[in-house]
Amino acid sequence: MQPWVYIVLVGAVVIVYGMILPARRKEDGAEKQSLKDTEAALELYMADLERENEEMLQLVSGIKQQSQSNRAALQEEISALREQVSGLQNSMLLLDERLTAEEKGLLQLTAFAKDNAARQPADTASIPEVAPAPKAKPVSSIKLRYPRLFELHEQGKSIDSIAKTAGLQRGEVQLILQLAKQEESV
Repeated sequence: MQPWVYIVLVGAVVIVYGMILPARRKEDGAEKQSLKDTEAALELYMADLERENEEMLQLVSGIKQQSQSNRAALQEEISALREQVSGLQNSMLLLDERLTAEEKGLLQLTAFAKDNAARQPADTASIPEVAPAPKAKPVSSIKLRYPRLFELHEQGKSIDSIAKTAGLQRGEVQLILQLAKQEESV
């Protein structure tokens, strides 16, 4: 073969190699670019996750603070209700004591009156006449059962508002008020 054919063949190989070399560089560059894009996407994803976690932490801490404040308010309300129940129990005990004391006084008065009546025919001259004790107005048993109802009635509240406040039916309230009137008239 002739030397010029070798030169053409070597030139053709160089040209083909020259064309293949940039393609390799482009593939390496494309891989590097793809890797950079993937890293950037992962960084963005991680930043989004971190931001969402921060928002979630803030939301949870807000809910926790709100539940603590609600709990504190409920505890205060419970303690106030306990104090109110304690006060009501004390007043109920005082009223029971007063009632038993008045009942004992009435029993003593009736016993004294019976003794007086038994002695009077036998010995009227020696016993001075005692003026009868003023009759105490009997406390209505219906009023003792429903003190809040009668308190509201005395304040001039309507039957509907009394029923709503006392948790009773309207007809029940009317019936209780009528029974109280009948007991007072007796």
